[in-house]
Amino acid sequence: MEQINQQQQEWDIVRRYLEQATPAQWHLFAARSNYDGNDQPLRWLIDNPNLDRATALLIYWYLGAGWYVQFESEQKMQSYERETFQQLKLLEQRYSEGYYACHNIWFDPLQSEGGRPDDYADLVVKRPIPDLMLIAVEGTEFVDLDDDQYDDGLPMDIAEQIFALYS
Repeated sequence: MEQINQQQQEWDIVRRYLEQATPAQWHLFAARSNYDGNDQPLRWLIDNPNLDRATALLIYWYLGAGWYVQFESEQKMQSYERETFQQLKLLEQRYSEGYYACHNIWFDPLQSEGGRPDDYADLVVKRPIPDLMLIAVEGTEFVDLDDDQYDDGLPMDIAEQIFALYS
């Protein structure tokens, strides 16, 4: 019970931060947060129409889009892979429909520090990546992803609040 309470408190802290963060801070969070066990914050970002297109594209690649080209459908994958696959399809749909905002943030999937289109070059492609998801977002704002005032994508004071929950 205590662990569930801590997880809820952690999500509350992160959610409050995300609600007041800038698009550049969302981009940094998406790039530097740990994607394991981070479903709620990622879903909050994916569902946010004010999210920059570049950040949506970054999340798409950081979720491992290149891995999922080997699957024609969800039936061919492990159960733990299905949620990510659904998120990838949702990102593809929303991205192509213009759901996400343009705050002029730059991102190029071919120069990504996280997932990249060439990560799994040896896989047999059964479900190709849509061409649109391969094109760089030529924004004018380059977000520093190595800001030492952040830990796991969060400002230090927020990260310390979360750390305090578990110590």
